[in-house]
Amino acid sequence: MRTLAEQVASTVAIAMQQARLFEQIERQALHERSLNQISRTLNSSLDPQAVLCQIVQLTGECFAVDRVAIFAFNNRQIRVLNEWRSREEVVSILNYTAPVAEWPDLLDPESDFFRYHFFHAPDYTQQPMTQARLRLIEDAKTCSVLTVPIFVRDQLFGGLSIQTTTTYRTFTTEEISLLQRIAEQAAIALYNARSYESLEETVRQRTQELEQEKQLSEAANRAKTEFLSNISHELRTPLTGILGFSSVLLEQVFGSLNAKQIQYLELIASSGRHLLELINDLLDMTKIEAAKEELHFERVSVAEIADACISLFQERAREQGLKLELHIAPNVTDCIADKRRLKQILVNLLANAIKFTESGSVTLNITQTATEIQFSVIDTGIGISQEDLAKLFQPFQQLDSGLNRKYEGTGLGLALSRKLAQLHNGDLTVESELGRGSCFTLHLPLIVSGETT
Repeated sequence: MRTLAEQVASTVAIAMQQARLFEQIERQALHERSLNQISRTLNSSLDPQAVLCQIVQLTGECFAVDRVAIFAFNNRQIRVLNEWRSREEVVSILNYTAPVAEWPDLLDPESDFFRYHFFHAPDYTQQPMTQARLRLIEDAKTCSVLTVPIFVRDQLFGGLSIQTTTTYRTFTTEEISLLQRIAEQAAIALYNARSYESLEETVRQRTQELEQEKQLSEAANRAKTEFLSNISHELRTPLTGILGFSSVLLEQVFGSLNAKQIQYLELIASSGRHLLELINDLLDMTKIEAAKEELHFERVSVAEIADACISLFQERAREQGLKLELHIAPNVTDCIADKRRLKQILVNLLANAIKFTESGSVTLNITQTATEIQFSVIDTGIGISQEDLAKLFQPFQQLDSGLNRKYEGTGLGLALSRKLAQLHNGDLTVESELGRGSCFTLHLPLIVSGETT
């Protein structure tokens, strides 16, 4: 039988073992909580400097040391990027810089720092080092050191070092492992922060480039607009003279003309009118693009302006054998618009419809909803293919070279009409099927911003 003393000794031994085990479990739990907190905190910021500050502060609080430093290797130099000190009396080593040759224990591939991913010196003053480095250790009053490397994407970034300055301390295996895990979290946070910083810089540079391109484009557009405006005015003056003289000659004021002469004069007058139409459209387009076009809103009788537009094309429609119709819904009221520009839009749409319709009909159908009046010009003409609809409202865009030869036009009418519609806070839309005809609809809001009555 065991004596009472043996039983007591055995019980005490078991209790001590359980206490040590409990203490170990408690330490591990504390380390895990600390690591989780550090991980959450580091991942909450994408500012590299803020990440460095958080790394050293959280590490210092976790290990209860006197100083924590994070350093980087760059251009064969070692430099302390950030530090944390437990109190003001602890000597600062922030921004310390030295040649890497003075730190063989950190950069020698055969050192523990590389082989075991840590450097541990319970008494740092006993380590072999250069005189310059020894002076640093003495000035900084460094006693014990534990340093682990930080690898960012398998590239050595630098190291994380915890240090004591008043007492000597041997760090445990658990503490070494914890610091290594913190360094791994720090590497991830640094990579994310540097990637974000790089992305921000790329975005900033691209934004600057786009702004420069925008300014160049705007300058080019202004130059183009000014050129078109000037050249249009310059062309108008002699063209007015040509049209005037051809009109006088056709009236045979200065003597009789034979049939051939009349034919040529009519061709001159027709070409002149076509050129004048192009110049007028160019002037309108340049005004709109330069934001110099001002609309004069007033109350407009829809029936009156529709009748006026239809009357302009009755003779041409009759000559082509087309049926030209006007339908106005009973609920249509007056509208608020720039009367001259509204008429210009409708005339453009009707002219195009008659030009591209060889047989059948052209109809101006006007309806009203709760928010807008819709002017729809419907024809039974050649129609437009789906692939051509997207480029229909682009300036100088004519859809087919074959059409260009058969149907003359400036290529500005639809683009100009849509811009004028948009100046009314409305729009111009199209539905069409090749070979079946088209329907162009002017959407004119009942209430126009900036209207005058």
